[in-house]
Formats: sequence, structure tokens, C-alpha cells
Amino acid sequence: MPRLLDQVRLGIPDDVLLEQIQRDTAGEWSGISSAAFEKFGQFVVGVHGGRIASMYDITGYGPGEEAGRIRFDVTPAYGFEDLIGQPVPGGAWKRGEARPVRYVDTSAFLQHFHERGLLDGGASPEDEIERKIVEFVRAEAAVDAGMPSAAASGAALLADVEVAPDTRGGIRVTVPMGTRVTIVQRTS
Repeated sequence: MPRLLDQVRLGIPDDVLLEQIQRDTAGEWSGISSAAFEKFGQFVVGVHGGRIASMYDITGYGPGEEAGRIRFDVTPAYGFEDLIGQPVPGGAWKRGEARPVRYVDTSAFLQHFHERGLLDGGASPEDEIERKIVEFVRAEAAVDAGMPSAAASGAALLADVEVAPDTRGGIRVTVPMGTRVTIVQRTS
């Protein structure tokens, strides 16, 4: 990801950025057994800073360029765009975690986000997940460079905030990617 963040700061076009993110996420993976693929091989998820940066459906796999490695064949995980930018289940990678690969049961992964109201099953434009991936990576590059996000002023920031009832009886607040949020509960 650091290489991609540098390229974003240099002005890489969105289509080239998406190709590189997809290639990096599909990766040259080592030590993935066919048994692990059969059990966990529905999605491959790219993570940066403990948050989901990209997500693809795995359509197959084959040998990588280096011996003993595999490369996934992937397509964008349409319908899962609201997961981009969300904390990865299990938290950020910890020292000692291998390669860094984490196998997560697909049902548990989807249930985790469904319980948080992020998988509503509604239709979305086909390119929505790609737009969210680019938005996330560009926001990460700005933060990494110490620059304010695109919606830096308070008034502009609030103009992009959406507040709506949640299907579980709470409130759902949607903010631009990269926005830091503080929630304070009133005592009265």
C-alpha cells in the first residue's frame, strides 16, 4: 500500500489505480492450500490500517509467477461497497500474524457486517465499489501525507453527512471516506 499511496500523491489516474489495487489484492500468495481455498475462497480482501481497502469475489486461482505461489482471479465484489473503509473483523494485524493472511469464515464475515446494518441487500450502481475503493485509497494518501481530507472545513464536512433511521431501531450516520468521527452521548 505505501507504493500506491505515493503514486496517488503523484497523480495516478483512477483507472490505473484500480488496476494496481486489484493486482495487489489478487496478489502472489504463498502457502495457501487448496483445502484453505475450498473452505475460505469466496472473497479476497485488501486491508490497510486495520480497515478494508478493497474487496473482490474470487472466481478462480492459478499459479503465480514465482514457484509455490498462487494468484487469484477476481472481480469486484459488487453489492459490498459499504464495507470499504470499515474495520476488519478481528482487528488490525498483530505482530507475528503470518504473511499477512487471515482466514475468516465467509458466513461469520458477512454476519459481522450484517449485524452492523452494512449489508442491506439493496441494488447499487455496478461501479460503486470501485468508486469507494478509489475514495478510500485517496483519503488514506491524504492522511498519510498529513494533508486534510477533501472535505476539510466544518461546513463542507457537515454538508456530506447523512443521518437516517437504521433498520434495527437505531441511527445510521454516513460520512465521507476518511472522515474522523467522534460520538458523544448526552447525559440528559
